[in-house]
Amino acid sequence: MKITFVLPGIDISGGVKSTFELTNRLQDRQHDVSIIYSLTPSRTEAKRLNLKELLKKAIEITKGVKHETKVDWFDLKSNLIRLPTLSEKYIPKGDIIVATWWLNAYDVDNYGADKGEKFYFIRSYETWCGPEDLVNKTYTLGLHKIVSSTLLKNFIERKFNTSTLGPLLNGVNFELFYKGKNGFERHNPARVGIIYRNHELKGMVDALEAFLIVKKKYPKVQLVLFGETPTYEHMEIIRQIGNVEIHGLLYKEKLRKIYNSLDIFVFPSRYEGFGNPPMEAMSCGVACVTTNVGAVPDYTVHGQTALVSEIKEPQVLAQNILTLLEDEKRRKQLAENGHDYIKQFTWDKTTDEIEKLFKKYA
Repeated sequence: MKITFVLPGIDISGGVKSTFELTNRLQDRQHDVSIIYSLTPSRTEAKRLNLKELLKKAIEITKGVKHETKVDWFDLKSNLIRLPTLSEKYIPKGDIIVATWWLNAYDVDNYGADKGEKFYFIRSYETWCGPEDLVNKTYTLGLHKIVSSTLLKNFIERKFNTSTLGPLLNGVNFELFYKGKNGFERHNPARVGIIYRNHELKGMVDALEAFLIVKKKYPKVQLVLFGETPTYEHMEIIRQIGNVEIHGLLYKEKLRKIYNSLDIFVFPSRYEGFGNPPMEAMSCGVACVTTNVGAVPDYTVHGQTALVSEIKEPQVLAQNILTLLEDEKRRKQLAENGHDYIKQFTWDKTTDEIEKLFKKYA
């Protein structure tokens, strides 16, 4: 089949990375796969942008003019095409076309039938990045709607009285994320890692407050932050914690090495459409403490493969970390169980499922 995925951009994110993983495997199966994106905003997006946002977008476009159609943070096999706009005249003809963002759903819905059967891969309820009324309307469009988690499926179907396909769970790239030579052995001092994201929904305040509690009992425990640069507000809390190891945005082998340097990985998010990092950490043999968001209930068993708590509960998050610090046998068993359990979540299985859907409707 000739398949086109429409992305809002190619900056590193869970949704973009998941799309790349999936398209690579579709390409391996001899499908002709293209990923298209545009630096310029669509008409729907432009209408909602204020002057400041339009100026910011113009700067991004200027900076992106010289960008090659490739990414350095992922080994991409499928065709990556940057278009002047997402106007229909630039869109390749095909058998399947897939929107991956709420704004692109409007674009795809307006394209002619020669662009392919229309799908909408919903990986999040995206009111965090768009007006609620416009986001909600996308779920009423005449697109085949695929969802990425059971929680998201139930939410979309109940709230909008519509049917969805899936859930199609993400897999793990086991060639990249695997356990290191030291196995499940604990470091001294123990190392606890968090991916830092500067967004309220990522629960950084909850994680840092939890770690303040942990440090009172175990002052030598090493906190390892990696990802975006912490805000001034959060740096104040980080200074209170003290002795924090901070890294920037990591990917490929560097990300695997950081996971393998940890004893406990904490995922404190308040909302996720899916949530890839705990899967990657589990595959690297790290015990996980996470919140009950996104697909976490789909790929964990609380108390057996991870310790899962509700959102916005830093005290419970802290207690789960302390449980694993105080009971090495429990931490090691959780890490081993998680490592074994996550092996069933493969990208090949996800590709089988989406390939069947495409063939059914194309």
